[in-house]
Amino acid sequence: MQRKNIFISHYGGDEKYIEPFKKKISSGVNVYDSSIVETEPNKATNKEYIKYGILAPKIDWAGTVVVLIGPKTKEREYVNWEIEYALRHDKRVVGVYLPGAEKDDVPEALEKYGDALVTWKKDKMIDAINGENSWETPAGTQRPTVTARGVC
Repeated sequence: MQRKNIFISHYGGDEKYIEPFKKKISSGVNVYDSSIVETEPNKATNKEYIKYGILAPKIDWAGTVVVLIGPKTKEREYVNWEIEYALRHDKRVVGVYLPGAEKDDVPEALEKYGDALVTWKKDKMIDAINGENSWETPAGTQRPTVTARGVC
């Protein structure tokens, strides 16, 4: 099994899905996670420091950025920034619909620059992390159109 260094981008209210996500994919991916979670808080308030002093090194370390997509993900201030930063630094970007997520919940940067977007199914998540460029709807059907990954 191949080791994968992953940064998990998510809305704080969806943090409860991080451990189930890692457990779900553990049979196919040996995950090392650099995500920022509320159980390890920081007191930073300067947005540039948060971006380049905290987030950037964690994304730099990772080979893949996984974006957990729930109803409030695209409202999270840093999600689009994390995706765009990952793209500029040649990281794989994979979106994963959380249970109950809708297609309108997908962050704009993921729509433009992501490599894959899959449902909350073990095999789909593992395949996407390992390089399959699959684009799905929340129901698991193939999306009718996909924007090719571009440069931001």
